[in-house]
Amino acid sequence: MDRATDTAIIEQAERWFARLRADDCAAADRRAFEDWRASDPRHAEAYDETRRLWAGMLPLAADAEVAAWRRQARAAADRPRAPRLRRPLLGLAAAAAMLALAAGGYLAWRTQAPPPAVARYATAAGEVRALVLADGSRLTLNADTVLEASMGAQARTVYLRRGEAVFDVVHEAARPFVVHAAGNVIRDIGTRFDVELDGARTDITVAEGIVNVTRDGKTATLAHGEQLAVGEGLWRRRSIDPSVATGWTQGMLVFRQTPLEEAVAQANRYGRGRLVVEDPSLAQLPISGDFHAGETDSLVHALESAFPIRARRGAGDVIRLSRR
Repeated sequence: MDRATDTAIIEQAERWFARLRADDCAAADRRAFEDWRASDPRHAEAYDETRRLWAGMLPLAADAEVAAWRRQARAAADRPRAPRLRRPLLGLAAAAAMLALAAGGYLAWRTQAPPPAVARYATAAGEVRALVLADGSRLTLNADTVLEASMGAQARTVYLRRGEAVFDVVHEAARPFVVHAAGNVIRDIGTRFDVELDGARTDITVAEGIVNVTRDGKTATLAHGEQLAVGEGLWRRRSIDPSVATGWTQGMLVFRQTPLEEAVAQANRYGRGRLVVEDPSLAQLPISGDFHAGETDSLVHALESAFPIRARRGAGDVIRLSRR
């Protein structure tokens, strides 16, 4: 790589480093950066070097000598100067002054910046919604779900207040992605996972990658195909087909030896008919099959055909399930 090319790539890396930390950096900017970084190994090398220089200079921001460099750099920037050719590489002192100036400005911005805005998202009964956060992470909200998201400079935080959501997270080591749900703290380690609030129980299922779950001093690291059910006095880990937990994102209800009462609760999120398990002896009856969400009649027909179940329709689209 010749000197001109080397300088150009370094300048590009510096511009990307600044852009990714700008207040108005959007998801499209982050995607463009990832494309640029992946297009040439030299790009990744230059960016990593820029980041290391920055990290190394931050502790020096308060140093007296560096502070003097910052003052000199500011004064020099304010003075008019004749046009001149840019030197290919900065000297050590000049580079230190520029980085320290940037570090001082960045630290001041971080100290004075207001807290990040909180965005609230919600779905109605029977509604499934997909959305993209500012960092490029993709969320899919199940029916009757409420969550809040805050994209800060140091952390990305989501509060799941009600319902269920699938998180397809863009990994950033310097900005953790954390989900809070009913007393559980779920930290992403580059992954796709589902979180469901079901009364007093929370189910966390990993479809890709790894997550770390913490509650009441306990912690667990979950990988692909693992689910953790947690609640008051509950901490149960098991292997699971991720499609069972995330099938609803494709408009499907996927049951694999699912207790009837759980299958009914899922089905009631969609469609007009409301199913009620009238006979308690049927509550734990294992149900398997793939059904289209919202097609309650098809589900009821399958239950009556394959299981010892009788369905009786009542007022208000209520369908009562009892043993026949």
